[in-house]
Amino acid sequence: MGLLSLQAHAGNAPPSATPQTAEQSRALERVREELTDLETRWYGLMRIRWQDTQMFSAGLGAMRVKQPRNSNCSIGCAIQGWHFEVEPGLYGIQAGVGWGKLIGETGRTRRLMHTVHFGWNVRGVVLRTWGDSSLYPQAQTLAGIEASVSIIRLNISAGLLRSLYSGPGEEYGDDWVVTAGFGWGF
Repeated sequence: MGLLSLQAHAGNAPPSATPQTAEQSRALERVREELTDLETRWYGLMRIRWQDTQMFSAGLGAMRVKQPRNSNCSIGCAIQGWHFEVEPGLYGIQAGVGWGKLIGETGRTRRLMHTVHFGWNVRGVVLRTWGDSSLYPQAQTLAGIEASVSIIRLNISAGLLRSLYSGPGEEYGDDWVVTAGFGWGF
């Protein structure tokens, strides 16, 4: 009786999956090769913005990413990786390192990401101010974290920075500073 029951269940089993065709196997192998054949690339970034502490500034940076070797960002691609930037301004200079993701295109430049359709980054920053900065005292060094979002080239950023103590006998205002910026780029 048990043998009959096993044979009955075997007859109701779904047919096994059809074997892959040679064309499907080649396509699958090409996808595997593309996903494993990665190279490290650098993409240039730029930003012009108004920030409450630096006033107007222009930033130049780079993003280090790992991408498939045959990937082409001239008409658009999505990348993620380490982000480095230096941004001198009228009343200060800022440098930062962090992580970001973006969807953009390089056009004919091949390595300058000139159009960022959407992107975000979070980075640690050091800011040195001087001149007519909105801070008190006007010349000081701050360090902290900044987040930035770009949508169709428009960039909004916000940061939380702490004033670094630079010596005895100096008067310092607030220990913590919240920064905000608006600009073009990433």
